[in-house]
Amino acid sequence: MNPIDHPTPRRGPNPGIGGSARPRPIRARRAVMLLLTSVLLMSMLSAFGIAAASAAPAPAPMPRPLPQTLPGMLVGKSYSSVAVLGGVIPGGGPMTVHFERPDRISLGAGCNRHLGTATISSDQVRIHTLVSTRMACPGPRAGADQWLETFTSVPLTWRAFGPALVLSSPRQTVALVEQSALPR
Repeated sequence: MNPIDHPTPRRGPNPGIGGSARPRPIRARRAVMLLLTSVLLMSMLSAFGIAAASAAPAPAPMPRPLPQTLPGMLVGKSYSSVAVLGGVIPGGGPMTVHFERPDRISLGAGCNRHLGTATISSDQVRIHTLVSTRMACPGPRAGADQWLETFTSVPLTWRAFGPALVLSSPRQTVALVEQSALPR
């Protein structure tokens, strides 16, 4: 048997060029989330009458602002959720986000208001310790605060395009629209 005609697969952590032969679920999950985010963002923009480029040979990557432009891009803006992928907000939400200052954030998910600090980088929002009002929420909204705490307990990937903001955790993606752009 000629080894060139019938190569024997190598075993071990590095089976050849390209690294491990095992699938990489994290990369696949990120690719799926990016695809879902893009589809959700495009459908959201079309729902608000914002034209998107069509007949492009390949989807263009989402714009990523430079770190020095972040404060001017988000500060002073308020967003409200219009869709959630990977679950629902207990009680129906909506999730609201207000970037008060470059390091301050205000959040809500249909029950209490949460205030705290945040660090924003070119592609992530890290929300630090939050303080909140302590109002008891009846019925399905009772779980909204816990949902918000869980969603914001990990660094969130963010993408902004016009009036749309998409925040993604490893398990869920929330599409938000700037409140000034929402139909009244």
